[in-house]
Amino acid sequence: MKQRKRRRKKTHYIEYDYEAAYQKQIRNLEEDDIQRMMHAGRLKYIYATKEIRSGEQLEVEIYPEFTKQRQDEMPEEGRRKKDRQAQYNLNEKNSQKQCERVVNENFSESDIWATFTYSKQFTPASMKVAKANMRNYIRRLNYQRKKRGLPKARYVYTTEQGDKGRWHHHIVMDGDMDMDTVEKLWLLGKRNQVRRLEPDENGLVGMAKYISKPKGKEGKYQKSWTTSKGLRRPKEDKNHYKTKQSQVEKMVQGTLPVHEHLKKWYAEEGYEFTEYEIRHNKWNGQYYIYARMRLREEARGKISARKGRKKRE
Repeated sequence: MKQRKRRRKKTHYIEYDYEAAYQKQIRNLEEDDIQRMMHAGRLKYIYATKEIRSGEQLEVEIYPEFTKQRQDEMPEEGRRKKDRQAQYNLNEKNSQKQCERVVNENFSESDIWATFTYSKQFTPASMKVAKANMRNYIRRLNYQRKKRGLPKARYVYTTEQGDKGRWHHHIVMDGDMDMDTVEKLWLLGKRNQVRRLEPDENGLVGMAKYISKPKGKEGKYQKSWTTSKGLRRPKEDKNHYKTKQSQVEKMVQGTLPVHEHLKKWYAEEGYEFTEYEIRHNKWNGQYYIYARMRLREEARGKISARKGRKKRE
């Protein structure tokens, strides 16, 4: 009788706010501090390498994982708390990151950035009214697009009230319709701005950070941005083989440059290094590494072609 093979039990790791857990940047520490942390972190840890791809951008997050048996080693700052303010901060941060990635994944320099304002007589009485005005604008926009044989608009927009009480909207949308029509369809104000998107060395991150800044009251989370249906989601993958604890320690010490470690895994895909930061947690002596990469010029054509096919579908 053949002996049945025992199936290997899958390891389950606990989700935690690793960004909050690793706060102080390594570059601000003295050599003696780094050596003390190395000594404190002699326990063996499994490091996750999370990859988030959005458009031309690749973000890499490297951080230690914790099983249920080792959850006592998890930094207190990163534990999921029931505290309302802590949850608000986490939701706000995650919302902003998601907005940045959605914008990078779905839009490019051929698309449109617009700011719509209000004339005094059309000033909204509340956020509810202001949002209704924006929905009406989108309906007018889609009506005109349909008449021209265009699909419904793809967009991300936000509604906000400034410190002086002035209401306005920011919107990122596809560039299928001419900018004059896009502007003329806003009927409630004349001091508007409509232009093509202008990516910088980090793509559209700066603009996305602006559009996703929090609008809710402190302690009560309110998502500040709205999207059309059908936008592509950023792609996330996580593995435990691309970065070992020994490699993390070498990157901290400077004997293994961060860009060299990333080049090994991502250069063949067409990515080039942009920036990084290393943070540590004094309590458990472990580290969090964040890096941003971007597709090289010659590799960006493939992304543009893919976005073009999606628009035609």
